[in-house]
Amino acid sequence: MAVTSEQIVDFLVANPGMTDAQIVSAMETYGVSPAQMAQAVGLDEGEVASRVAATVPNGQTITLGDTVVQPVYQTTGSGMDQQIGGLENVITYKATDNKAGGAYTQYTPTGEVEKTGTQQEVKSGLKEFALGAALLFGLPTLLNAGAATGAAATAGTTGSLTAGLTAADIAALEAGLPASTGLLSSGSLTTGLTVADIAAAETGLTTGATTAATTAATTTAANVATTAATTGLTTTQVADLVKTGLTTAQIANLFSAGATTAAGLLQQQTSKEAAVKAQAMIDRETAAAKQAAQFRPIGMTTRFGASQFGFDPVTGQLTSAGYTLSPEAKNAQDRFVRLAESGIQQAEGAQQAFAPLQTGAQSLFGLGNQYLAQNPQDVAQNYLNQQMALLQPGRETELANLQNRLQQQGRGGLSVAQGGALGATTPELQALFNARAQQEAQLAANAQRAGQQDVLFGAGLLGQGSQAMGQYYGGQQAAYAPYTTALGQVQGLETAAQQPFQLGVGLGKETSTAGYNVGRLGLTGAGQSVALATGADATRNPYASAISGLAANPALGQYVGGLFGGTPQASLTAGITPAQIAATESLYPSLYG
Repeated sequence: MAVTSEQIVDFLVANPGMTDAQIVSAMETYGVSPAQMAQAVGLDEGEVASRVAATVPNGQTITLGDTVVQPVYQTTGSGMDQQIGGLENVITYKATDNKAGGAYTQYTPTGEVEKTGTQQEVKSGLKEFALGAALLFGLPTLLNAGAATGAAATAGTTGSLTAGLTAADIAALEAGLPASTGLLSSGSLTTGLTVADIAAAETGLTTGATTAATTAATTTAANVATTAATTGLTTTQVADLVKTGLTTAQIANLFSAGATTAAGLLQQQTSKEAAVKAQAMIDRETAAAKQAAQFRPIGMTTRFGASQFGFDPVTGQLTSAGYTLSPEAKNAQDRFVRLAESGIQQAEGAQQAFAPLQTGAQSLFGLGNQYLAQNPQDVAQNYLNQQMALLQPGRETELANLQNRLQQQGRGGLSVAQGGALGATTPELQALFNARAQQEAQLAANAQRAGQQDVLFGAGLLGQGSQAMGQYYGGQQAAYAPYTTALGQVQGLETAAQQPFQLGVGLGKETSTAGYNVGRLGLTGAGQSVALATGADATRNPYASAISGLAANPALGQYVGGLFGGTPQASLTAGITPAQIAATESLYPSLYG
């Protein structure tokens, strides 16, 4: 079923970013012609044909639907120095018109119609080879010298080298030979030749040339005309042969050299054709390998986002890459961004909010340092002095009351011995002073502990100040938590949205690697195929081998020598009298200058 314009458009819309090479491959698969594509997409057929041609390697054609597209590239140099440039023009024709008389259209590289025309038939067969061999054997010079012009007609001699050749055949053969071959000193290979001339050339390769040469060497000028009429050669041609003065051995060598040259040219042509085909195969496989190994990331979509990749429509190269968050992920991300903004504001006010902790810490540092400024002994002495100062008023009152009471009791002068070195006193006074001594001992012990406690207390104040300062800085750091938490959520959503992008790139790498391996296999196979196709066995031309064998066969020289009189070293003009030469000169003065 033929593809419709709607189907073509739907296919292109469903496959955006396809390269021209990919589109051409699809056209070839579905049989879409350049005319159908041009109608579907609104372009000129020539523009479509030129873009198709740019994807076809040099020396190849492609058939799309009913149309054959053939690119013609600019070529400079030859052989190893041959350089292929850009498109020179594009030729299209219907597959059914690939024959003589079939119509074709030639476009410029940009798609404008350059010209139209009909195809010419170019034959390639045994009869063209036979005519080429005859020309290489040295006959063109002989035939061109004074050959008469006439209407071309089909040579009808049965079994002749040019049997079935028309004038158009000869012209095609002539056009196929380069002007620099050196076979002729000037002029076309067939200039002035009639069909009879060509038939005469054939005859000259077998018996006619022998008859003409021998007759010319042994007869008078009148016999020249008779020989010409007999062999089909013109009298001018016979006279030319007479005038050469070549020996039969030289003529035999001429035939052998011509055969060797013809064989070499045929073999060169066969080898060149094999090399061109091999080059085309390598070019095709190289282009396929490059196409297969090209990096082509694949667009992916997940719950969090989708990836997009842009490609150049002409070169197929990657030109852009990116990803987009899904609407839900984008909405959540925007909300987290707003929370992050609030967190920044909170962090900005944290220093002022925690300033009291800094003030308190500094006060604790100062107070602690004051306690630590005194040593423990000084602190104990101060403590003891302070306690004694507090006890002194009470002690004085207590002593006065005791003495008053003893006086009232009449015992004020009573003294009781206490033993040892102790003085005598009343029991009440002794008891009072003993109690005071114990109290002072206790105060001394407490004073020592008080000194130690003051040091520990001062150190504790410094520790509490440090803790307060740490809380001051810790509070400020904690104030960043709302911002960093919200920012982390934003980044998490961004990472989730990047996953399709990473998946697409990964798949692109995998396909590129697989394509590279496929292309390498194709090139390896092409290399082996080229080695076989360009080998000696594949490029050996059987006609070249046959001609080489014929030229190397001594029997050829003997046979040719026999045709021209059987005297290998004798001159072709041996036996011609001066009168005969003069008669020939009178008939053809232009030959003798």
